[in-house]
Amino acid sequence: MASFSAIGVAAAESPADAQLARYFVQSACLDRAGAALPGLAPGEPGCARTRPLRVNEALPYRKHDWPAATGGPALGYQASDSLDGTLLGRPAIIQTLDFGSGQRRFGQMDRGDGSQAIILRDGSAAAALTEDGSGGVQWFVAAACREGGPLPSAGWLFVATPVRPEWHERLVHLNIAGAPSDCPARFNPSLTRWRSATIALPWREAATGAVAERPAEVLVSEHFGGTSVATAHHLERFWFARDLGLVRWEGWEHRERGRRPDLERRAAVIAESRRCPRIELSVAPAADWVMADCRTWTNLARTPSTTLEWPAVALR
Repeated sequence: MASFSAIGVAAAESPADAQLARYFVQSACLDRAGAALPGLAPGEPGCARTRPLRVNEALPYRKHDWPAATGGPALGYQASDSLDGTLLGRPAIIQTLDFGSGQRRFGQMDRGDGSQAIILRDGSAAAALTEDGSGGVQWFVAAACREGGPLPSAGWLFVATPVRPEWHERLVHLNIAGAPSDCPARFNPSLTRWRSATIALPWREAATGAVAERPAEVLVSEHFGGTSVATAHHLERFWFARDLGLVRWEGWEHRERGRRPDLERRAAVIAESRRCPRIELSVAPAADWVMADCRTWTNLARTPSTTLEWPAVALR
């Protein structure tokens, strides 16, 4: 097990927050002098000491998603970085989603790119800000904003301590706001649950296409569109791996309650592409649920690279 550098994570303000940060921020492997080792990722032989990677520093490796099994680009379609940064001057974890296929380019903010900013507070991790090609900039606000707590009141909960192998759940109330200081009049319920696990994480070498499995400690978080599995219409499931950050995302829909008219076609495209390899805990939450979308960011590029510039300067 690699030891974590004393530099720590800026977003961690308590021991409980520091425990969670290990899942949400990716790390560099260090040489004896404390310099980042290019091309080496946590969990690999030779990575005895690590430190969290920060926004605006050169990355010693980059996590891309898996391409389609036939005809997909070597670097996949999207890169994702999980870095120590800031949001509105406060510590935050910045997880970027950077498209690089077609007319888009890795490392620059263009159509469809986005990210999420995660706040660690009081032993919990929740997204306060997201951006994507469909919703644009969105602030996710929790009902705690009514209590006059610190802003932004991060609403999209991923996890709260303790983190154990058993499922823990909470009914979260959140809504989208136009600004971080807004407190909506009503909130939408979402069943949220999480657990930890040690799994065989699928791994791919971007340069050669070689695939393997690597042991990894992960935190799995599920966010349902409803108050229970029995009534929800959709599910978003996330895998966060220790010292690697975000490594997998899945979107599921219920066949009857779901809101995608082309659900079966989407599910067939994902299955046939094989760009989301088998991974533990990737199962339907109940009968009549279908995985409609997925990305796996364990297609490793070992050449030093830069990250997406996000969020906008005014929001940092």
